Amino acid sequence: MVIPSTHFKKSVASIYETETLGSLLKGIFHPGGLDLTKRAAEIAQAHAGNQVLDIACGTGGGCCLFAEAYGCTAVGIDISEKKIASAKARTKMAGLEGQADFIVSDAEFLPFSEASFDLVISECSFSILPNKRQAALEISRVLRPRGRAVIADIVLKGNTPEPEDVCLARSQVPLFACVAGAGPLDAYVEIFERTGLHKTRIEDHTVAFKKIAYRMALAYGDWENFLCKLCSELSLPPLESEATHARSSSLERSEKIFSKANLGYVLIVLTKS
Repeated sequence: MVIPSTHFKKSVASIYETETLGSLLKGIFHPGGLDLTKRAAEIAQAHAGNQVLDIACGTGGGCCLFAEAYGCTAVGIDISEKKIASAKARTKMAGLEGQADFIVSDAEFLPFSEASFDLVISECSFSILPNKRQAALEISRVLRPRGRAVIADIVLKGNTPEPEDVCLARSQVPLFACVAGAGPLDAYVEIFERTGLHKTRIEDHTVAFKKIAYRMALAYGDWENFLCKLCSELSLPPLESEATHARSSSLERSEKIFSKANLGYVLIVLTKS
């Protein structure tokens, strides 16, 4: 089953716009929160005067951090109009207008000229993108020579799901997108190296990823309760109805598939030749 790329990405965005997920993740939609963003800034040697691009910026926390704490000029992009509106409001309240700006845009088609940025950061978004090679090419294109890219994302440490299982998870449950689209660390590195970006550092932050699962367990008890709450907010039929019996089966199958994958979370720093 082929899912149109734009439709799929907007479906994922609609889930990240929910109060259910927002409250679970405390408004920071990636493992490690702003503490891990700070770590990314430090190892990428962010400093005053840097032009920074934050891909899938959400509500703008990362851009505001780069602007306020490091003196950078930051631009955030996100496919969600709602998130971009929230990011702009956040920047205005923080008095950072002029240092941080936000644009509704697609990570696979960046609306910037070549060599526009010193640093590109992507936190828990690269795995979601259907066309990773295109996204990597775009990141490399907009980076200046010796510019840095920091990719923080889910990786597979175990079995790689079969292509048909990935399609199932993507089509039935966009919430599984970051898991369904995840790949082994070596595969990510190879994609970027083909664009002229070379890894300079890798850190494992799997503990930050596991903390989200622990928080969900505390808040909802189990995965099904969480999904029921999410379906309710998205005005989808409840999981127990006959109309969604097949969907529930797909959920169960997806969980089993990815429970075998042994998921991790890493920080990859790459430098443009």
